[in-house]
Amino acid sequence: MLAVLVAEDLVIALVLGFAAGGGGALRTTLEIVGKAIAFIAVALAASKWLTHAIDRFLGWLPREFFLLAVFAFVIGAAALAQKLALSEAIGALMAGVVLSETSAREEIEERFFSVRDIFAALFFFVFGLSIDVGAAGRVAWLLAAAVGVTLLGKIGAGYVAGLVGGFTRRQSLNAGIALVAHGEFTIILAQIAKANARIADATQAKLVAFAGLYVLITSTVGVILMKESKAFGRRLFPVPRLREGG
Repeated sequence: MLAVLVAEDLVIALVLGFAAGGGGALRTTLEIVGKAIAFIAVALAASKWLTHAIDRFLGWLPREFFLLAVFAFVIGAAALAQKLALSEAIGALMAGVVLSETSAREEIEERFFSVRDIFAALFFFVFGLSIDVGAAGRVAWLLAAAVGVTLLGKIGAGYVAGLVGGFTRRQSLNAGIALVAHGEFTIILAQIAKANARIADATQAKLVAFAGLYVLITSTVGVILMKESKAFGRRLFPVPRLREGG
């Protein structure tokens, strides 16, 4: 499942880079895609080849400067992505990918855990303010279809990937169910669309309402499914009973 989530993050990084460019002529689109691919490739190369250098640098810093250095790296990566006409989200995401390969990963997670939760809460709060509840009714049919496709697609893909990876049918089902609640980047894409001047105001309102309700529904359904995943597994894939010898 971790491999699937990593693949999702890499794909969404490419989508973020493309979406932030705003679209346009074919040449412009190809340039945006090229820059996004190059940015991701450089970040992945750095995560592989510069790990030891980053470890030595962070280990040499005093604790206070350690936190400042991590903040500066994240902000710098986001600023560089924005300078390249990509989304700052792709810069922050790939900065996390680079630092995830260092030995300081656990310390970074421990120290930034509370900060992450605070900023995440503020992000969702601000996004909630931008939702036009009146537009929700106009996207209800699309929302229902998207949720249905998400459930079938993610559970099915996770199940097949689990079987290919050698897991049991129950374990594969659990892996597919665990993917359902991961849809936070939908909100980021909606925010990018909202800032795109080429999209009409009415369409922007529909996109924001759709994204907010989509994440709310899939997150809620995902939590419920995760809680009951073992029960579903027992019902769908019961353990065969051994026949009594005669």
